[in-house]
Amino acid sequence: MTIEPVHPKWMKKVRLPLALYLASQLLLAGCGTVTMRAGNGDVDVRNRDADQRPVMMGTAEEAKWDAVLARWIAHPKLSTCDAPGAVLLVDSPAGRYLKAAGVSSVDSGRAVQVGDRFQVGSNTKSFTVALALQLQEDGVLSMDDLLSRWLPGVAARIPNGNRVTLRQLAGSTSGIRDYADELMMPVIEKNDRAGLQKTYAPSELVDFALTTGAPDFEPGTGWKYSSTNFILLGMVVEVASGRSLSALFRERIFDALGMASSSYLEGSAAPGSIVNGYFTVPGQQRIDVTAWNATQGGAAGAIVSTAEDMARFAKGLMGGAIFRKRSTLDEMLSFTELAISQGGALMSGYGLGLISFRTTGFRAIGHAGQTPGFQTVWFVVPEADSRVVFLTNSGSCPAEFLPVLLPPDYFSVPKRP
Repeated sequence: MTIEPVHPKWMKKVRLPLALYLASQLLLAGCGTVTMRAGNGDVDVRNRDADQRPVMMGTAEEAKWDAVLARWIAHPKLSTCDAPGAVLLVDSPAGRYLKAAGVSSVDSGRAVQVGDRFQVGSNTKSFTVALALQLQEDGVLSMDDLLSRWLPGVAARIPNGNRVTLRQLAGSTSGIRDYADELMMPVIEKNDRAGLQKTYAPSELVDFALTTGAPDFEPGTGWKYSSTNFILLGMVVEVASGRSLSALFRERIFDALGMASSSYLEGSAAPGSIVNGYFTVPGQQRIDVTAWNATQGGAAGAIVSTAEDMARFAKGLMGGAIFRKRSTLDEMLSFTELAISQGGALMSGYGLGLISFRTTGFRAIGHAGQTPGFQTVWFVVPEADSRVVFLTNSGSCPAEFLPVLLPPDYFSVPKRP
């Protein structure tokens, strides 16, 4: 069965049962030797959390996560994950696991380091929603405001735009059509370098979505993943606050949580500032797409980060460091239940910029992201007090399936009655 990829990526339709089967082989089948580095070089990473967890995992725990990391790097026989390199971080009561494997550049052969910066794509959506909710706590806006209050001219151009609320944007229940697939996939398939590096204003991304077809449904009557929602929410955040997204991310989230290696890209990444990103076009060779212009992702997908920084975000969001009120986080955690036809093979629900992954035996809440050259995922396992971050430098590696494919015994989750 072919279904729309409503998970956080903009690729064309994929055959999820086949993808699930192939990806499962990465966890169950051996795949040769992969060199992995703990910390910087061979130095063990020290857990920087303020809690009393062990600084390192025991040998048995470490070995099982070694196997996960090794089996998600490019495999000569299984084409599900074609990533040249990856970083995996796990924080649990057993300690911290943080290792890198593979290469950051196919041409140079430079090994990936755990502190390397990756584009995190649609994980940006969680950050954008967090900003909007912070402004709601400050009394600047309400998530139940109409889009037309803040962007009257834009709302007037959108069919049903005068009935769309900010909450519907954050939860992908507005019905506004997604721009991302139709904008980016033709560029990737043709290896169109000029198109890859083209700059877009947020309003141009919205206008592009409006030219590709009618809305998917009436506001509030359905659910469909759409990056256009978050472009609009980012525009509202800037208008309501009078500040740029770049400044808001830095001041309200990055600096507040100590995410010193994170930034919001407003163009292409400077050479050498991130690992190289790749995409394997079906039937063609792998191409280097590091020069992608992140204005094409904007508030929906333009953040660059590291595994440790993303773990800080996960801990800060779920642990109360971003919001003053628990009820604000509860709004993000209010999930719309999804059917299989809506992407339910991957997600059991979608909240406000958060995914409840369809895992077995444990809950996993977080997000995933894709740009042309990267696929990444982060999630927390509340019952196990654990956080996981997985970063790859391939836009065609289905990293978002990692939580779905992990067995429950990887986390010390009490059995449910």
